[in-house]
Amino acid sequence: MLGLTVGRVRAIFLLPGVFGDHPEPLAYIEWFTPLSTMDPDLGMYIIGASSKNHRRRTSIVPISKIERSCHLIPRFGKGSIDPTWHSTNILDQNVKFYVNCYLRHLDFIFYRRV
Repeated sequence: MLGLTVGRVRAIFLLPGVFGDHPEPLAYIEWFTPLSTMDPDLGMYIIGASSKNHRRRTSIVPISKIERSCHLIPRFGKGSIDPTWHSTNILDQNVKFYVNCYLRHLDFIFYRRV
């Protein structure tokens, strides 16, 4: 897990030739916090939106640097769930997420702490 961070791909694009020779597509990424906090009962990492100076931390990276997809589960508290949240806007809310290591058997192996 060393060096890996969860990110949300917002756009994939190619630069026009006037900006030089960049044959590989690029991805605009919104980053989440590092995989460092784990829920001891569930065995899943807890992440949230990463920010700097009160703005979402973003970057542009070559798509070859993207390792794999992952499944996020909102971490709801004991209070009520906002009825305006749905699958198209939940990643934009100030919510913590679990990184689901139980969806695929390879994820279960990949996300286990050594």
